[in-house]
Amino acid sequence: MVKKISLFLIAIFSALILSAPVFGQITPTSVRAKLSLAGAKTTFRNGEPIELVLELTADREGYLADVTTDNCDTRTDAVTLNTETGVVHWRSDDFGGGYRDYSSVERLSNTPAKIPFVLNDCLRFDQPGRYTIKFTTQRVRPVSAKPTEWLPAIPLTTNEVSFEIVPMTDAQEQQEVERILKAVPATNDAKTQRQLGQEMAFLTGDVALREKVRVYLNPGEATNYSSWMSYGIYISRNRALVLQLLEVAMRDPDRPVSASLLGTITSLRFLQQYGSIGRANGAPMMATFEGDSRNAAIRDTYVAELAAGLNKRSGKSRSITAMTIRMNLPKDPQANSALLDTVRGILLQQFDTLHEFDQEYLVRQYWPQLRDQSLVPSLKKMLGYNGVANKNVHDTALQRLIEIAPEEARPFVIQEIKDPKSLVDLELLVGLKDKTLPEVDAVLLDQIKRLASSKVPFDQTYLKQKASLAARYATEAIYAEMMQIYRDNGARLQLDARATFLAYLARYNEREALPLIEQEVAQTPSGYEYSFLPVLLRLYFADSMDELLRKRLDSDDPHLAGHSAYLIGLYGSAKDQAALEARLARWRADWADRREAADPDPQGMIESEIIQSLIKSKSWKLSTERVNELRQSCLSKICRQNVQGLRD
Repeated sequence: MVKKISLFLIAIFSALILSAPVFGQITPTSVRAKLSLAGAKTTFRNGEPIELVLELTADREGYLADVTTDNCDTRTDAVTLNTETGVVHWRSDDFGGGYRDYSSVERLSNTPAKIPFVLNDCLRFDQPGRYTIKFTTQRVRPVSAKPTEWLPAIPLTTNEVSFEIVPMTDAQEQQEVERILKAVPATNDAKTQRQLGQEMAFLTGDVALREKVRVYLNPGEATNYSSWMSYGIYISRNRALVLQLLEVAMRDPDRPVSASLLGTITSLRFLQQYGSIGRANGAPMMATFEGDSRNAAIRDTYVAELAAGLNKRSGKSRSITAMTIRMNLPKDPQANSALLDTVRGILLQQFDTLHEFDQEYLVRQYWPQLRDQSLVPSLKKMLGYNGVANKNVHDTALQRLIEIAPEEARPFVIQEIKDPKSLVDLELLVGLKDKTLPEVDAVLLDQIKRLASSKVPFDQTYLKQKASLAARYATEAIYAEMMQIYRDNGARLQLDARATFLAYLARYNEREALPLIEQEVAQTPSGYEYSFLPVLLRLYFADSMDELLRKRLDSDDPHLAGHSAYLIGLYGSAKDQAALEARLARWRADWADRREAADPDPQGMIESEIIQSLIKSKSWKLSTERVNELRQSCLSKICRQNVQGLRD
């Protein structure tokens, strides 16, 4: 990840770095940045791609170069022109500048590291004339003597490059549009489609503008081409016409208004009314807009307009627009409530007209408002969506069906458990209150037997999953076979898989399983506690487990005692409160006179975990006075850090 630091600090750090003895007598001339046009062409019609190449070289070893292909005019590569007249920094002004949190680096040498740029990707030239440009780049930094240290970049300024911009007539732009439109359907190559999309996006006149808006609203199958139009409409000179065309589309009762369309119209209206969002922060546009009350006011106005026209819409236009309204309700409670009542009925009535991903989003994100028995048939249809891409759809639908119609969900749960490739989260199924599902016994036993003897590494993951399901839903009828599988294979299974087996065994014969659990606990290496007991206790907790945790709580080993306090807080009963209070009192009696030693010593973990468990446990409720007393009573530094601001 590229570190972000002010130019002032960079200048100071760079001066120190360049004089550091580890690099010898390095001068700024040891590294260079050169800018050039990609070809021999020096005159461009307005809207034609202006390709540049940034070359980075070093006369000696000891430098790293960030060679990531990127936008121009960012914090990494700042653009300086001889004049700003007629120049629009559209990416910085409209989107806050380029943004990335990744980089690709290589060692710098006297062989140039070349990074390509297309100047139109950040600038629009509205006036013909001769322009001179240079870059100030933060792409080069010294190699540190410490492998894990990332030293500040050295600001490098390139030479100047000049080129001429001449007008592109409407007739010429029309020819370009026709050329591109003819080429797009003739290729299936993603790279070529992206290039054609970029060329269309860079055209600045009204002829291309109308085509860009058309493609933006109707993207079609050539997504590598059409995705560029999201930027292209911002590059167009005539923003007022862009906004007008998009608003006309939004008001068309036959066109569904997506959240994306609403967001684009809102941002364009914001920019029209208030101008640039500025180039100072470098944050993504949406992050900047979201916190702006002016943006919210514009969006709320559009949302109210959409809601008022819902009755004129039908089919997908009505359901998708209603979903967009639901996702963008105003914060005002009165307006929010009225709109919610309106869109809820529409979404319930026309739920099946939505795309499955939109259906999943709604029932996951807005379930408290949408929960309704009328959705049962729709949820069953969602359970028919198969494939990796639809896993979230399937899982969310199953969870919601269990919540509102458990009896109708039961066959689907059984089918899910029997599926040999299912990795459904057990927590998703907990709403089904059946103590056991005898129908799954034979299938689960067969799957577990095969997986336990498998040498395929990923089968351990499936084994843990299937044994967890057995611990929750299998009956006592397969106990003997499960015990035999454990005795034959347990020693070579991963700790978490062993824990799931023992949870099932303890459920039906604790007397026989408890010694095996105690043996595993005693043999678990230090640092691996989280791989066994938490997995076991999630599936099985009884008085015997509570007693086991209390014994470990009394240990002076901070890892054992601290971890046990944490688990008691999660699974313990009201009677465990006194045990935690007593252990805390004993710890403080031992460490009150040597609290300085508890800071570097992991002993502070015991105090921290006990206090957190006392405050957060759902098995008892401390008074506000006691919570505040515990928060203020920490002796160890780790306790003060972890408990500060902790909510009860």
